[in-house]
Amino acid sequence: MKDKTNFVRRSYLNNKVVFVDGFVGGGKTLICQIISSLDRVEMWVNRPMIEQVVGLYAHKQINIGTAVNLLNCCFDNEIYDQALLRNQNFRHHDHSSIFNYPKKNEYFSRVINSNDVELYEKFNKEEKVLQFMTHGITALMQPIHESLRDRLIFCRLVRCPSSMYMLNHLARWSKRWGNESRNGMICNEVDGEKVPSFIVHRIDEYVRGNEYERAIVMLEEWLEEGNKLADDKNYEINEIPFEKFVFDPEPYINQIAKKIQVDITSKVNKEMSRQNVPRKSLNDAPNDRVFKRIGWERPKEHLSVKKQIKNELIEMKSYLDTKNQRKIKDLVDSYVTRYLDFQL
Repeated sequence: MKDKTNFVRRSYLNNKVVFVDGFVGGGKTLICQIISSLDRVEMWVNRPMIEQVVGLYAHKQINIGTAVNLLNCCFDNEIYDQALLRNQNFRHHDHSSIFNYPKKNEYFSRVINSNDVELYEKFNKEEKVLQFMTHGITALMQPIHESLRDRLIFCRLVRCPSSMYMLNHLARWSKRWGNESRNGMICNEVDGEKVPSFIVHRIDEYVRGNEYERAIVMLEEWLEEGNKLADDKNYEINEIPFEKFVFDPEPYINQIAKKIQVDITSKVNKEMSRQNVPRKSLNDAPNDRVFKRIGWERPKEHLSVKKQIKNELIEMKSYLDTKNQRKIKDLVDSYVTRYLDFQL
């Protein structure tokens, strides 16, 4: 009898689910906030369990059936929790706080409603859309695709690897993943070193590297392996280059709105204005204490994308050796060819 056991957990609900995947420092908060302003879309959340499940599958610790069943449960539970505002962030100044939700009055009405059945039924009747922010899992997304199928709207937010802001951010995180309680990254322990689960093909390089070498390995894995899935016709991935989005966001937001089947409203335009898009330059972000704390500085002049990338490559010479400069340059050349309309 035991050999015939087959654990299953199908999905009972049909709400669409938006994923915005990218790297720390890549601009995910910007686009998640704007997507949250679309009708029916919920405030974005980060749920490490989803990343853990796809990471375990990528490293062959669980099979595809187990991964899909776990995700089915995760998504159904999230719909119930969102309807009742369980596990939501009420800290006023956090980026993910419900106070930053463009339609926060709707959330306040949920807070004072004690009828959980009514809230849950209303949530599903109105076909509310979940939104998850994830970290570098595009190449690992197969179980998410198998779980959600045509309910899935997967957005891959990419940014040129010359970005010092992103590179420094990744270098700092390379010291934190697997070494503290507050982040949910599951890691592969190799020779006493913690390797984040989204590193599948470059584990040895990551283990041997210093913080900046590890940041470059993360960028290589994210871009090169992610490109393979983005180019695979079996998956529908909406690629959003940061350098294009901040200057002309409407085509990308319109594409997502069309898939959700909603119109662009004044709330969307208001949120784009609050996020300062369209911008005059890549780093022309809103004045934000969180961004400042992790290295953002208001630009002294508004450079073209081409000029900024060239300047970043020059500045890298001050803290990367020749070998790693060459690696970044190769990644940048590939990125520019794939996403941008100029040559360096």
